[in-house]
Parts: sequence; C-alpha cells; structure tokens
Amino acid sequence: MERDIIRMVNESAKDTLPNEFVATMRAEEGVITELLLLPGTIQSRRSGTLMLHMLPIDFSVVGTVHSHPGHSNHPSEADLALFSRFGSTHIITCMPFDMNSWRAYDRNWNPVELELV
Repeated sequence: MERDIIRMVNESAKDTLPNEFVATMRAEEGVITELLLLPGTIQSRRSGTLMLHMLPIDFSVVGTVHSHPGHSNHPSEADLALFSRFGSTHIITCMPFDMNSWRAYDRNWNPVELELV
C-alpha cells in the first residue's frame, strides 16, 4: 500500500470525528494506490455505510477502509459481515490515527500484513 494512502485515511478519519470515515480502495499491480469515495455514503458516530450499488464496475477495487472513532482497530460484527460480502482487503484505523493505528484484514477476518511503499 502506498504510504500516502494511509496518511490520507488517517487525516480523513481525524476530519470526520466523531463520525466514522469510510471509503473503498483501488489497487494497481497489487499495491493500494487510490481511495474511492462513493456517492450516498453515510457517516455517523456508530457506523459508516457504503452504497455499494454506486461502486463502478471496476475490478481494481479491492476492498474497504474505515475508521473507528475509539482506540480499537478490531472489526465489529457489522465489519465482519461487510468483509465477507465484498472485497479481499479491508483496513480499519483508530485513534490516535497515526502510522501505527491501522490494521488490515482479509475477507475471512484474518489479519494480514500490508507493506507500505
């Protein structure tokens, strides 16, 4: 994943507090290079809701990224449901929204290591 992407995610998470930030991610040659903001996305204190029907037909979209306004980057039950339905890679970041605050998961809820480039 490009280092600037996680910086952008963390800054967006700070800007949307106390609400969650949520977006989808695009990858090129296995490297996450871009965030996609979908029309109609709902961001609240308890959740972020993506309108997946607004997702372009684009096979380079690999998953989702969102923030938790607290200090946990572990998936909630709602996160786990989303992970299993859409995408192969999902990232959750949490307070204090720095380079050590995020964790990536696969569609089966297993933590995965992503290299920052």
